Amino acid sequence: MIKKLIIKIKSSKIVNSGIIKKIKDTIYYKYLEPKAEAKTDKYRKEILEIIGTIFKGKKWVLSAGAFLLYYRDNTMDGQDLDILIDYNDFEEMKEEMFKYGFAVKQIFLDNKNNIMEYKFLYRDCEVDIFMGYLDKKGYYVGSTMECKDAKKITKKVEGNEQIITGEDYCTFKRRNNTFKDIVEYDYEDIKFNSCKDAVESIREIYGDGWSVYDPKYDSRYGPDYNMPECIKNAKSIVYIKPLKEYPNIKKDN
Repeated sequence: MIKKLIIKIKSSKIVNSGIIKKIKDTIYYKYLEPKAEAKTDKYRKEILEIIGTIFKGKKWVLSAGAFLLYYRDNTMDGQDLDILIDYNDFEEMKEEMFKYGFAVKQIFLDNKNNIMEYKFLYRDCEVDIFMGYLDKKGYYVGSTMECKDAKKITKKVEGNEQIITGEDYCTFKRRNNTFKDIVEYDYEDIKFNSCKDAVESIREIYGDGWSVYDPKYDSRYGPDYNMPECIKNAKSIVYIKPLKEYPNIKKDN
């Protein structure tokens, strides 16, 4: 009950606009995010071993910031886990996730209710699993979040769900060829899958300047040659009590 009340307060307009939102975001990125990433450091090997077991022989890779940090800086410390899995492979094996102790904390959807990403909890550690969809042009992946300087966002609590949506809540749909040639990488005593052509995989998201850290770079608005399509009126659902089964999501066709 107390947790639900806190979520309702966090969802109110007064704390999601203006100076209060800036203060809240500063607190999160300065104090809460590093604390969450420390949990990832502790369980990274364990989680990747489980993912490798569940999706053995399937199309899955370590991707985005997690792979960039490994390849560019030869470290994984202080970075969360970004994992990309072929949608059909994920659907085939996903029930195994719960057998290993994962729970669903949040789902991200485009404006047709296609699931773009799951945020799982494992031992209170967050794991982001993105869906790779195949169409006539190849694979694409979508990140669902607020657009820059978002104002048209609504957050409300219904039962066990905090629902986030609005015109400025968007899916940024980007082409991705990471599954083209998958190989196994080693980091210390951790093994994981990713694209054989590491530079190509990283450039698809971070552009030609990927080799130099840029704290201002925003992958929602670049790189120019692989600019993501912005799909408005997307949605995400945060579960106040994490789910130990998959939510029943009705797709809009």
